[in-house]
Amino acid sequence: MHDLLRQRIVVASVLLIAGAAAWWHLSKRDSAAIIEAGFWFEPVAYGELSLGRPMTADEMARIESTARAELARAFDGLRIRVSNRRDVKYHVRVTDHVRDPRFERDVSVAGRSRAMAGLGGQGEVSFAFLANSAIVYAPRDADREAIIDAIGRGIGRAAVHEFTHQLLPAAPIHASRDVGSYEYRSAARAEQYYGELHWDVAWPWLVERLGP
Repeated sequence: MHDLLRQRIVVASVLLIAGAAAWWHLSKRDSAAIIEAGFWFEPVAYGELSLGRPMTADEMARIESTARAELARAFDGLRIRVSNRRDVKYHVRVTDHVRDPRFERDVSVAGRSRAMAGLGGQGEVSFAFLANSAIVYAPRDADREAIIDAIGRGIGRAAVHEFTHQLLPAAPIHASRDVGSYEYRSAARAEQYYGELHWDVAWPWLVERLGP
């Protein structure tokens, strides 16, 4: 009887160890996986008179290319790949207008996201808000081409901010007071569109989760 009990204990222990090893292996594999993030433009209609004439198809393509380049630069060195796929756990889309749901009246914001740890997130950024702001904050000597590039940078940087909210849903990234950072709480600033941005408080957390 005692021998049978010992055998059962040994078998149970072996199964427990094997199960723990399998869980550890799967966890390590998942933690080393590359996260694919979807980013795309919905059809937008923009005719800001300050630019003199409506944007052309080539200018819209340049805006998207610039935005994607900003995303690639911001997440360089992390295990995240930005594509145009729409069936992934994390995504940000560019729409004409983003409304702040906290207000009953129509209040525009640069972007917003909804996320849940382990389940992914979805967000959107406002083409109109960011394009208008790129015009407002443009230097006096900025020509149309410089403003087009600034719109692309502004959109890409807003998307970086929203993806960061999704990847770190519990992190207080708005604690940053660095107006030159991706984490800064407002897109109503010249730094969003002109010059370079850098990481502040969120980078160590991103590296911990998505580092090489």
